[in-house]
Amino acid sequence: MNSIADWEVIWRWQWFRRPAWQPYFRDPLHPEGRPARSTPIWEWILRENSVARVLDCSSGLGQRAILLKEHGFDVAGTDLCPAAVGYARELADSRNLDIPFYDVPWQNLAEKFGSEFDAILNDAFSWTTTRTDLRFAAHNFAAILRPGGIFIFQGADQWSRPEDKAHHVDIAWEAAPRFQIRSHFEHSGVACTVVVARDKTVDGIVENYQFVIREEHATDQRVRLETASICNLMLWTWADYAAICREAGFSSLESIKVPLGKREHILNVARK
Repeated sequence: MNSIADWEVIWRWQWFRRPAWQPYFRDPLHPEGRPARSTPIWEWILRENSVARVLDCSSGLGQRAILLKEHGFDVAGTDLCPAAVGYARELADSRNLDIPFYDVPWQNLAEKFGSEFDAILNDAFSWTTTRTDLRFAAHNFAAILRPGGIFIFQGADQWSRPEDKAHHVDIAWEAAPRFQIRSHFEHSGVACTVVVARDKTVDGIVENYQFVIREEHATDQRVRLETASICNLMLWTWADYAAICREAGFSSLESIKVPLGKREHILNVARK
């Protein structure tokens, strides 16, 4: 669960359906424009802190990094999935954008980079499953930030209470159906239908992706199934984040309310 193999399946089929989203991921009004709707939340904090050089260390297919590059930031991207990194490079190259992408786990970032970034973005830090991995990641983030640099991430905020976790899990559970067909796309004799089955655990929501693949051949039609599971964890508390960031050498940690759209969005900011 949340393994490289799971992400390879997800990114492979998301890349397959790129004709459906590639022309529109910059458009916040389009159904495929989620990157355009979410990137300004991160960008608001970057501009408030006069950030120039940014590492998106959960870059996926690279859409957020591309949008930030187009908005004037010096951006690099990393992801633990080599397939996603290859797709991100191809997407950036198709727009003549010089964005380096690397397949580097968070725990190895200090081996790849020096203290060269003003900010690090991470929207998957809260999905880390062990305290050891969380601690190693935070140390590596601190190591590659310049003095005064910031690490921006999602997760429990400073106003949350540990006893509220079950309530937040319930809210996430009610936010989407137990079963749903997310998308269907056909191209060059191959059709992909994505079915998602959700499960609730005490620590979060598990999304089980079922990719139903139908391929047309000269004499027959073949159907197969590829699967992946991603757990959206709510395991870590604000106290956990505060302790781990302090151990890693960050001087402060605070939650920031970003006033964009019709509601406030909350991101956590650790400062070196």
